[in-house]
Amino acid sequence: MRKDTDMYSMSRRVTYSEVGPDYKTDMAQIINYFQDCSCFQSDSLGVGPEALDENGRVWVLNSWQIVAERYPVYGEPVTVGTWPYGFKGLLGLRNFVIDDGEGRRIVRANSVWAMIDMKTGRPVRPDERDTGVYTIEDKEPMTYAGRKIPVSGDFETLETVKVTRHCLDTNHHMNNGRYVEIAMEYLPEKFKVHQIRVEYKHPAFYKDILVPKRQIADGRVTILLENSEGQVCVAAEFAE
Repeated sequence: MRKDTDMYSMSRRVTYSEVGPDYKTDMAQIINYFQDCSCFQSDSLGVGPEALDENGRVWVLNSWQIVAERYPVYGEPVTVGTWPYGFKGLLGLRNFVIDDGEGRRIVRANSVWAMIDMKTGRPVRPDERDTGVYTIEDKEPMTYAGRKIPVSGDFETLETVKVTRHCLDTNHHMNNGRYVEIAMEYLPEKFKVHQIRVEYKHPAFYKDILVPKRQIADGRVTILLENSEGQVCVAAEFAE
């Protein structure tokens, strides 16, 4: 387990409502853990979602890379941790981890965030009040992939999905984890996800129609979720 005293962490047991038929969590649930952990850290420093909302700003997720050596299972104690390792220009860079009850690291993640002005919808450079409260720590040891997911070749178009109210977050966009939940529906039945990369491009809103497109090649499944205008909202790449 990471020993840095400035890592923000939350310890919990995996609940029944968080697991699937195999008694394990999945990538979408891991994303929920990570989002909660980062929000709670920001809250503890006075720069959480509500404080940012009052200043007309919000951190929006640009990309995920999550590597799961195994998934947390029902009833087991886990510790979810997070820390920022840098702010560069318009972007915030943040690691996440999950350790099991024995201190073994079972999930690692990298994420890239952009600060958005809520009135204009455009990126803005975070200032000292946004970043100065955080302690910058070293990057988690892992093999880092690029945040852009290359998309080329043929994709199979699948049945459309409508964005419903339960998909929305406090920004009135589709929640980051909901995209992944939808994308996972199109994985082959016995596909075991070891790593996921997600690139967020355009937000989806209530009543939007999403068009999933799928490509299976070289041991990877890439899912695109496009809006009705043909814009890619999210590209997700799953690897075994």
